[in-house]
Amino acid sequence: MSLREHERRILAQIEKQLSEDAPELAGRLEAFGTDDPDAPADPGLRSWKPWVACGLIAAVTAGLLVLLFVLTPSAPQPEDPRPTETSQNTVPDPVPEGDAVDGPPEPAG
Repeated sequence: MSLREHERRILAQIEKQLSEDAPELAGRLEAFGTDDPDAPADPGLRSWKPWVACGLIAAVTAGLLVLLFVLTPSAPQPEDPRPTETSQNTVPDPVPEGDAVDGPPEPAG
């Protein structure tokens, strides 16, 4: 959490007053760290870490989905229904040799 400009000025005044009143204590307190304890050590690193993590999670998820689709056996496709032999779909027996075939009448003439 960063401080507002007004708060920074107040802290700078307190630091200046402390260094004038108790220089030994001010020297010990300076040894603890930077001016802004909330500031990251390298400001550039904080901005890309979440994106790298999100990218890695997305890549792993996509890879697992591809593996799932590639390695899963495909469902058997239904076969075309073959007509079954029933009395309605039977083909008439061929006419035996020597028998007359009833056909269309021949024109007289």
